[in-house]
Amino acid sequence: MAGNGKIVVGVDGSDASVDAVRWALEEARKRGAEVHVVTAWHTDPPPVEGPPPMVGTPYRARESALAEGQAHQNRVMEAVRGATEGVAMQLHMVDQWPPRALVHISAGADLLVLGRHGHSWLAERLLGSVTAYCVRHATCPVVITPARQTAKAREHHATEHHVVEAPATPGPLY
Repeated sequence: MAGNGKIVVGVDGSDASVDAVRWALEEARKRGAEVHVVTAWHTDPPPVEGPPPMVGTPYRARESALAEGQAHQNRVMEAVRGATEGVAMQLHMVDQWPPRALVHISAGADLLVLGRHGHSWLAERLLGSVTAYCVRHATCPVVITPARQTAKAREHHATEHHVVEAPATPGPLY
């Protein structure tokens, strides 16, 4: 795989981004790569690509947006503190629309790693999807770590059985 030993991981302070950083650190150890942790923040509404979102993005003061982004990055780095040993890392705070910042910083990287939040289809339509944008526009492979499952969801899937009875031949089509 062409690249310069660089794995970029997007961080927004969520549990999904903690999982993405852990995955990126593990992969970086295998490859001898450097991990670039990117937190992008912005104060302006995101550019409209496709149909306009149904929910407006409120304006935030630059200092407030930067402080929130830094708090998100600090939370994630604290959560993975023990796992960072032996891996070269760089932390980035970027004043740009997050999907565009991730695509730009990952140009020439070996991988772009993102965590999947597990939002519903409707939430992604209303709020947009960073992962969808990155998958469409990134010039390197994109890895999306799976969303965490709650204990209740794991229990439900473990005990759920589906039996489907269907005739061997289809019935009438009218």
